[in-house]
Amino acid sequence: METQVYSVKKMIWTNILFFAVTTAVALIGGPVYYAKCGISAPELMLFLFYMTATGLSITAGYHRLFSHVTYRANPVIRFLFLFFGAAAFEQSALAWSAQHRDHHRYVDTDRDPYSIQKGFFYAHIGWLIFWKHKIDYDNVNDLQKDAMVMHQHRYYILWAAVSGIVLPVAAGALSGHALGAFIFAVCLRLTLVYHSTFFINSVCHMFGKATYDVYATARDHWLVALLTFGEGYHNFHHRFPSDYRNGVRWFDWDPSKWLIRLMGFLKMASDLKRVSNFKILAARLAGENCRFSDILIKHESSEAVAAAVKALTARYAEVKSTLVRWETAALEYHELLQTKMAEHSQHLKKAGLEKIDAARREFRQAYMTWAELTSLKPSRLLQLSA
Repeated sequence: METQVYSVKKMIWTNILFFAVTTAVALIGGPVYYAKCGISAPELMLFLFYMTATGLSITAGYHRLFSHVTYRANPVIRFLFLFFGAAAFEQSALAWSAQHRDHHRYVDTDRDPYSIQKGFFYAHIGWLIFWKHKIDYDNVNDLQKDAMVMHQHRYYILWAAVSGIVLPVAAGALSGHALGAFIFAVCLRLTLVYHSTFFINSVCHMFGKATYDVYATARDHWLVALLTFGEGYHNFHHRFPSDYRNGVRWFDWDPSKWLIRLMGFLKMASDLKRVSNFKILAARLAGENCRFSDILIKHESSEAVAAAVKALTARYAEVKSTLVRWETAALEYHELLQTKMAEHSQHLKKAGLEKIDAARREFRQAYMTWAELTSLKPSRLLQLSA
C-alpha cells in the first residue's frame, strides 16, 4: 500500500523573495527613511490602521469566522474580512482555513501543515519557504459554497495586491507620503503581522502554560495574545475550538473577542458560540489534577505515591460530582425560566435560586478541600498519605 505524501521539501522562491524583500525594506529602509524624513501623522495613522485591520481580519475573520465558524457575519463584514485578510498576504481564506482545519484535526502529526514536532523554525516559517504542501479542500466544502470566498480564492493575487499594496500606497500618496506608506503601512506592517501570526504556530506550541489540556503542545502565552489581538490563549483554543473567544476570562486581552461581541450587539454578527462555563471550569480542574498527579508519580516511594494519588483522586472525584450538581441546578433553573409557570410562581424561582446557591457552596467546599492537597509540596503530601 502506497503511503500518501502531504508535503515535500521544495524551495518556495516566491515566498522566500517576498519575505526577504518586505523584511529588508522594513528593517533597512524604515530606519533610513525615518532618519531623513521622520514619520508624519498620516503615515503613522495609516500604519496603525492597516496593522489593526489586517490583524483582526486574520484573527476574527480567517480564523474564528471562516476556519472555525464560531459565529456568523453579514455579507458586509465577510467582505471586509476577506478584503483586509487578503492584504495580510497569508493566502486566500479558503486555503488558510483548509490548512488550519487540518492543523486541528491532525495536530502534531505528519498531516499537520505546521507541526511543532518538526521543530520551532519549521512551525514558525520553514513550512512556508522550504516545503510544498498538498492542501485538502475537501474539509472546506462549506466555504466553497460562499461566492465571495471563492472569488477571493480564484483572484487572490489581485485581491491581495489591491488591498495590501495599491490601496495603502495610494492613500499615502494623497498626503504626499507614498514612499513612507510603502515602507511602513506595507512592508513593516506585513513583517510584524506575519511573525505575530507565526508565533502562534511556534511559540504557542512550545512555551507557555497548558491550562486545560496538559498533554497538548498548545500553550497559553500572554505575550503572544498581546501581539495577535488575543490569539495567544492557544491551549484554551485547542481544547475548545468552537468558542468565539480565546481569552475566556473578562480581563484576558482578546480584542478579537470584543470585536465579535460588538458586532453581535450591532446585529452585524449572530450565533456567537460559547462553551459552557461549567465545561471550561471542569477542563481547568482536570488540567490541574493531571499536572499535580504527574508530579507525584515522579517520586520514587511507590506505596506512598499510590496512597497520595488515591487521596487526590477521591477528592477530585468529589469536586467533579459537586460541579455536575451545580451545573444541573443551573440548567434546571434556566429551563424553568423558559416556561410560562415561571411568570406566575415566584416561589419556584426562589427555590431554584436557592438550589443553585446550595450547589455552588457545596462545590466551593469540595474545591477548597482538594485545593489544599494540591497546594502542598509533593513530599509533604506523600508524608501525610504514608
